Amino acid sequence: MDNLTIRKITTEDAEYQGSLTLRDKVLRKPLGISLEQEAKSSEEDARHFVAILEGKVIGTLFLIETEDQIYQMRQVAVDQDYQGKSIGKQLVIEAEKWAKDFGVKKIWMHARQNAWPFYEALGYFYTSDEYIQIGIVHKTMEKVFK
Repeated sequence: MDNLTIRKITTEDAEYQGSLTLRDKVLRKPLGISLEQEAKSSEEDARHFVAILEGKVIGTLFLIETEDQIYQMRQVAVDQDYQGKSIGKQLVIEAEKWAKDFGVKKIWMHARQNAWPFYEALGYFYTSDEYIQIGIVHKTMEKVFK
């Protein structure tokens, strides 16, 4: 994966469409739902990160500010063909670097049950009990930056 690139993009960049396509494929279609076109207008102020390999978006996530200097991490997805190769970890680390550089106090997320060990290994901790969201067990997790 020497030619893997992690980039911060906007909704105006060409890679944004690749991000939407990947999110739909990995996060929505397995649940029988689809990503609607409202995404772009509601995500214009978000900080988007993508993993690109040979011109193709193979990983994505975005951070959106929910309170002053507090961001929610959303829509973390890695193409099934590349899962287990540290791409998600690299995306989160790059997003955290951006966050630290810009004085972000905390990143939090609604973490799906299958992702709990992934986020725990990256230093996130639980701030809620289990709950059901879009038919899947979640917990809220966060990481505080000093």
